[in-house]
Amino acid sequence: MTSTIPHTGAPGQLPPQGVELTFEQTVPRSLAHRRQVGEVFVTDSAQGSDDDFHLAFQIPRAHSLWSDQRADFHDPFASAEAARQSIFVLLHRHVGVPVGLPFSLQRITLRVTDPQAYAHDGTSALQGYVHYRVAERQGKGSDVVSMVLEGVMEIGGRPAMTLSAVLAFMSQDDYDVFRAFQRAQKPVADARPTPARRLDAGLVGRENPRNVVIGLPGDEAQSAGGVFRCLLAADPHHPAFFDHEYDHVPGPLMVEGMRQAAVAAACRAGAIADGRALAVGCEAAFLDFAEFEADLVHEAEVGAPGADGRVPVTVVLRQFGKPIVEGRIDLLPDATPRPPSTARAHGV
Repeated sequence: MTSTIPHTGAPGQLPPQGVELTFEQTVPRSLAHRRQVGEVFVTDSAQGSDDDFHLAFQIPRAHSLWSDQRADFHDPFASAEAARQSIFVLLHRHVGVPVGLPFSLQRITLRVTDPQAYAHDGTSALQGYVHYRVAERQGKGSDVVSMVLEGVMEIGGRPAMTLSAVLAFMSQDDYDVFRAFQRAQKPVADARPTPARRLDAGLVGRENPRNVVIGLPGDEAQSAGGVFRCLLAADPHHPAFFDHEYDHVPGPLMVEGMRQAAVAAACRAGAIADGRALAVGCEAAFLDFAEFEADLVHEAEVGAPGADGRVPVTVVLRQFGKPIVEGRIDLLPDATPRPPSTARAHGV
């Protein structure tokens, strides 16, 4: 896509002078690793230097997953999904990584720097800009082996989020051998997932029950020693989480499971009043691939609130007794929207 329409949003640092990005249409779905056009959120991209990239995104107001949240704030994790897709776009469009080359996110970190950037009046779409810088790189093009990206996001002229991602790449043949070896080391053939009753949508900050991805094996909460335990219980036909086929549990689904487990644990611990708390931070280290055939256990432990009021919740996902994902979700229990100034108003 050639950018010919300059941005007309609120004044801010992104995109910088001389870089023109548009929200006119989305990028080709293959660049964003999406099968459905409606699941593509990146609208444009431009390259500055060899290690400098700018992207624009917009989340549909009526998206079945990312609009299923409290009405007075956009979901920061929706913009995080746009930032994830932005990585794919910059790799394929600007860095020379071929579409189809297997790679994985080994670690992601995001922090909402200004929750008010996500406040809205119910009529505006969530849109903004992402700037990524390649902090480290091993190899180039189809020979790339690893990469570290550092990013910042701006929404409505306000600095909204900081991001970082660690990526690992391999050839398709190497990936196939690696996955076969991994599965051979696990008792997959004898595994059977435990039936789980999904939690109430309100307890995890959702309204649509289909968007609940965690559940309990019985009627009682699985808590011991201050640790809340639950199981992955997602709809296997969910249009957003299963936009295309996977040979493992997809990363975005596991991150959403982390978020929901953190919210449920914080509600049960009395750290937040209800599931409407805003998720304002996420750290996740992906240690292994999660298999569909076995229980994926979520363990969430609520920490003491920080000076800024954010409640940290440590979350570990385990399968076959071993950690698959280790990380933390930060929740802001009392976010109250303030009317944006004229200079910083959201606009679509």
